[in-house]
Amino acid sequence: KKMAASLRRILTWRTNQSIKSCHNSTEMVRLSLCNLVTCQGRLLSTKAVLTSKFSDVHKQQNSEANLSYQRPEPVLLSAIDASVQHEDYFNVKELVTMRDLFKARVHLGHNFGLRHESMTPFLFGTRQGMDIINLEETLPLLHHALNVCAHIVYRGGIVLFLSRNMQILPVVERMAKEVGEYSHCRPWKKGTFTDATNVFGTLPIYPELCVFFNTQDTVFETHRGITESSKLLVPIVGVVDSNCDMSLVTYPIPGNDDSPVSQLLFIDLFRKTVLRAKEKRKQDDVGGIHNVT
Repeated sequence: KKMAASLRRILTWRTNQSIKSCHNSTEMVRLSLCNLVTCQGRLLSTKAVLTSKFSDVHKQQNSEANLSYQRPEPVLLSAIDASVQHEDYFNVKELVTMRDLFKARVHLGHNFGLRHESMTPFLFGTRQGMDIINLEETLPLLHHALNVCAHIVYRGGIVLFLSRNMQILPVVERMAKEVGEYSHCRPWKKGTFTDATNVFGTLPIYPELCVFFNTQDTVFETHRGITESSKLLVPIVGVVDSNCDMSLVTYPIPGNDDSPVSQLLFIDLFRKTVLRAKEKRKQDDVGGIHNVT
């Protein structure tokens, strides 16, 4: 009991000393428009400060600051900032219409038995056992994906085009070479992104955007590149058919990913978008992420 009483007295004394030191050294700092108003005093709550004489001092300081405050000169936005403010800076909406999508058979999906549940909101219905993709959903998402791609290229970002469709494989590679970007149309080696240091023996530069013209390796298997890209937070643009899992695709484009006609349309749209962005970049004379031209 004696030991407990002595410990209690020691703790009480140390607590009192701490409170006194805090009271003596406390400063209340109030931020005004142009300067800091510093007031010495005892510990007060925010409500107490606002209702005390310090509130009057603060109001006086603010009024004086308002009298001497001058609006700064307007700052001209850079070309990059101006491009963000514009809804369609690269005019990608004029590249494709709903009629173009219909003619290219973008609306044709897979057999309804292969439907993935994540694609249900983007389907118009079923006809003769085949899912029909709603082009009214596809068109704005396609415009948005093209716009994202254009902005990334405009800032000097790297775009990687991918596909596992053997019919369009040479077309994708030729298009990527034509626009000065990159392609990967071969079987995806495990760890290409997630274990790139060991695979390539050096620290790689990852792309700012991956564009998948096919998000499936097979009818039932998702492209491995999508999984690894999502793990590294690399944005993904992907053409997703009615049997695809779009949960890992950042910018999905609901559409037919099997028909050569529809695939050639998507390839041509991204080719034109990249070329427009690079031409606009030269006109505006802006820098880039990797300082590429």
